[in-house]
Amino acid sequence: PNHYRCLPNHSPFDFLPSSSRKNDPLQFYELHFRMVRLEIKPGFFETLVTNTDYSPEKLKDLYAYRWGIETSFRDLKYSIGLTHFHAKKKEGILQEIYARFINFNICKWLTSHVTIKTSKLKQTYKICFSDAVYACRKFLRAELTSFQLETYIAKHLSIVRPNRTFQRKIKSKVPVSFTYRVT
Repeated sequence: PNHYRCLPNHSPFDFLPSSSRKNDPLQFYELHFRMVRLEIKPGFFETLVTNTDYSPEKLKDLYAYRWGIETSFRDLKYSIGLTHFHAKKKEGILQEIYARFINFNICKWLTSHVTIKTSKLKQTYKICFSDAVYACRKFLRAELTSFQLETYIAKHLSIVRPNRTFQRKIKSKVPVSFTYRVT
């Protein structure tokens, strides 16, 4: 029951002193948590670490609710472009983050008001959020009218394919400041 683990220097832990000497005695902290293993699908398990007293069934429901949050963060990072910053100073980076949050909210609001005509379609479709972000940017720059925006978003749909699991092929990009860009 008494298992100890040393934390490396680079791992964040708020209860450690900001500076330490080799001669100082070791300090131990009591952490209370439990590990719960959930069967998500037959044969697929997920292990959760928690300090709450929820039952495994309740934790499974809460784990399923997080999916909408995960997809929103994916849209923020990759469709809106929250992974690349142009500013160098903290205030500029914060301004870019706030601008992208506003852009995300505007795009979600505009796409929620577009109706998909599904009378002749065989499969279930959803709005392609990446294309909607592109159209919303053109709309905010006054390059599209509201009618053109709505028809563009309604035309750019993607088929809903349930139970698909593929690894994402993400290519990392180095952020380039505006002052060093080649035009």
